[in-house]
Amino acid sequence: MRRIGPILLSFSCLALFASCTKAPEVTKAKDIGAVEAKDSSGAGNVAGALPDVPDGPVAVVNGKDITSADFHAIYDLKLQKYADRGREIPKTADRRYRKSIVDRLIYQEILRQEAGKRSVEYDADALAQREEAQKRGIKDWDKHLRRRGESEESLRQLYIAEQLERALLEADGMLEVTEAEIEEEYEKVKPNYKKDKERVRAAHILIRVGPDERPAPGEPLTEPTEDQKKEWEAAALAKANEIYAKATAEGADFEALAIELSEGPSARKGGDLGIFSADRMVDEFSDAAFGLDAGEVSKPIKTKFGFHIIKVYGKYPPGDLPREALEDQIRERLSARKLHQGRRDLKEKLMETYEVKNIMEDLLGPDPRAQRRKQNRERQGHPPGAKPKTKGSGAPPSDSATAPPPAGTAAGAGEATVTPPEGGEAKPKPAGEPSPHGEPPT
Repeated sequence: MRRIGPILLSFSCLALFASCTKAPEVTKAKDIGAVEAKDSSGAGNVAGALPDVPDGPVAVVNGKDITSADFHAIYDLKLQKYADRGREIPKTADRRYRKSIVDRLIYQEILRQEAGKRSVEYDADALAQREEAQKRGIKDWDKHLRRRGESEESLRQLYIAEQLERALLEADGMLEVTEAEIEEEYEKVKPNYKKDKERVRAAHILIRVGPDERPAPGEPLTEPTEDQKKEWEAAALAKANEIYAKATAEGADFEALAIELSEGPSARKGGDLGIFSADRMVDEFSDAAFGLDAGEVSKPIKTKFGFHIIKVYGKYPPGDLPREALEDQIRERLSARKLHQGRRDLKEKLMETYEVKNIMEDLLGPDPRAQRRKQNRERQGHPPGAKPKTKGSGAPPSDSATAPPPAGTAAGAGEATVTPPEGGEAKPKPAGEPSPHGEPPT
């Protein structure tokens, strides 16, 4: 079927619905002076102002309208970011927001229809974990949402679409990792893990020492008294001892406890720190970890980062790491690679399948800046279709339809790294630099 209007956004985390039931209070777009936008140079551009947002649908997907209200639920939040700073939105940024938001809503509607047609549902538990991981470490969540120009509901729909894409690919068997693929990958990466030192694979639960409420970035720090320090340490140790009792109880699930209770960046991965040698961690941590046998859990160990309850999953002598030591990480890497490519293929397939009318794109017309760049390149003698070298425009970024990564991960990561996972064994960092796990550094 025919596709009208390209969809250019990252599809890995697009939103499924556009309702914004928990959106922050915003000034409507028509009341914000920024709608009479400036171009990126700051010069007034009233004569070339963008067309009004239609009162009717902004797009239609297989006969289903994407309404102006759907659009404004996100668009008004983006404009509010500029109003909060007393700025007018540049015309170029306004154009990108309008286009990218509609693209986002179109693809989320396509995903919703496809999932409904195939009776595919997303994993509600995985969604809850994703949301919890994203909030971890953010003191003022409402302020964070306002800075992003999103609502809690709009982010939830990004995560839902992420889960739906995975469910659709799983239903098609696109994410299955075979034993043959694992063996092939192991033979490729095995030389990277050869080392003349003993190593362990361990996980931990971290309890930090300090006040319950930490100052926000930029706020002044008050030096605590010695009594306060002792009080904080006693409270952290008491909490760590309680967790240790739970972690050593019969049938305990250490991974689940770490996800729920750890205050470190590795919490979202069940506290897993991967495989490391003793020189990769602070002395107190390494002494405890290397003193445990596989399957054992340590009592709370104090370092400068707080108290750690450590569980060792495996111990490995110098030399090559056996396949079983790396199998989980290899499987995760291959699965992420398949998911990354699968999402590309899924989107391409769906965009060819569904009838899409992008009314907003028709109203906006061709991007004048893109046309000018093309004309300039042709005048400079570059052949049509040649890729230009890109530089930052200095203009605000377009609306991001990519779901933010869980707390403690790098933003923008689209695929699992091809370097050795977690341990970084091939290129160990010198002492004094943060460990590849982000905690606890030497």
